[in-house]
Amino acid sequence: MAIPKLLTGGPFRFGFVATLGVLLALLLGLAISSLATALTLIFVALFVCLGLYPVVQWLEARKFSRTLAVLTVMAGFVLLMALLLWLIIPVVVEQLTELFTYLPKGFDQIETQDWFITVNESFGGALTPAVEWLQKTASDPNTWLAIGGGAFRVGVNILNGTFNVIFVAVLTLYFVAGLESIKASVYSLVPASKREGFISLSEEITKSVGSYLGGMVILAAMNAAFTFILLSICGVRYAGIMAALAFPITLIPLVGSVINLVLVTFVSLFTSPGTALIVGIVMLVYVQVEAYVLTPRIVGKAISIPGSLVLIGAMVGGTLLGLLGALIACPVTASILLIIKKVVVPRQNLV
Repeated sequence: MAIPKLLTGGPFRFGFVATLGVLLALLLGLAISSLATALTLIFVALFVCLGLYPVVQWLEARKFSRTLAVLTVMAGFVLLMALLLWLIIPVVVEQLTELFTYLPKGFDQIETQDWFITVNESFGGALTPAVEWLQKTASDPNTWLAIGGGAFRVGVNILNGTFNVIFVAVLTLYFVAGLESIKASVYSLVPASKREGFISLSEEITKSVGSYLGGMVILAAMNAAFTFILLSICGVRYAGIMAALAFPITLIPLVGSVINLVLVTFVSLFTSPGTALIVGIVMLVYVQVEAYVLTPRIVGKAISIPGSLVLIGAMVGGTLLGLLGALIACPVTASILLIIKKVVVPRQNLV
């Protein structure tokens, strides 16, 4: 049996090479950790691109040239982003201003509101100490100094988030324009003997993920619009903010709509218990319609995986990457299952 050359050079050489390998691995891990934000943004842009690309293919099937189809999708994407910002930002700023203006007065008057009196009596006066603590805390100057520092950090985060959104939007447009050349470059790196199977599997994954992401965006937009309309009709404050929050929340598979239901019902409670009951019932009906009517028709069978794996994937993804991880958990899980089904299982059957 031949002895590896590394082991014949003596313990010093072996220890030196092993130490260099460990240091290289640590440096590589540190570099990846430092680039985590950039890699995450690139990953987001790629997923958005996969969601937009089926539209390009649909336009090509309608006799559009490839260049015209890409330009049409790019223009539509930019216009949609601008429209959303134009509609959402003024409402959110106005209602945030109203919220911070209302908070001091609201704390002073909360004990005189009918819903508070009813709930407080039901719990035997247990809410009174909590309100007194909130009023005392709100009147403490140190509290507002801490809030000011937090607001500054929030402002910095919002500014960074704005630049990140612009970066993702621009990178997405580049990905949409050059996706075919990117795929061709990747395919050329695969050995010719395995290239056909790799291309077939990659195209199937790309098509499934794109269809799923496009469908989920449509469902989330419908949920956000319904939330805004319902809260506006019921006279609930901050309908614009709740609708803006509903869009990313409802992108989370399975549990996103339920989380939004609980959130909007809780916010409606500050208007009145009756309003909260109406909002809760109507949103519950909408969630059922979304689950059993809209989702099968819009998303279809683009991605078919067990619900238990969706929840596990969302939990793991959320732990690793936060909200982004929860959002991409379903397509990533489906891609892994597809690889197992198309590659691993057939190889195991040949053994």
